[in-house]
Amino acid sequence: PERNVTEGRFLKSMAIAYSKQDRQEDALAFLDKARRIFRKTLGRECAEVGLVVCNMATALKRQGKLEAANEKYEEGLAIQRRAVGDEHPCVAHSLYNMALCKEKAGDVE
Repeated sequence: PERNVTEGRFLKSMAIAYSKQDRQEDALAFLDKARRIFRKTLGRECAEVGLVVCNMATALKRQGKLEAANEKYEEGLAIQRRAVGDEHPCVAHSLYNMALCKEKAGDVE
């Protein structure tokens, strides 16, 4: 399992690099692979899965797919909250990113 977790983290890092280069489809493909690896090795409700789902939301937001991005943020946040609790910094960061996405979509509440 450790090899697979390392592979998942590598794929996630590659996806973030692709996303920063505005290669969102490549980023999403790598994030999907990472998510599947983490689900298989660490379980469906681990923090890594939640984080990867939120990274997918960010890639979707960069594509302008704001509704899909918000859905992914909701999914990822729910997993993160169950895994690490509401007070964890990764939850706060994901909430902030989701708020930016909602603002961009015109939902200022």
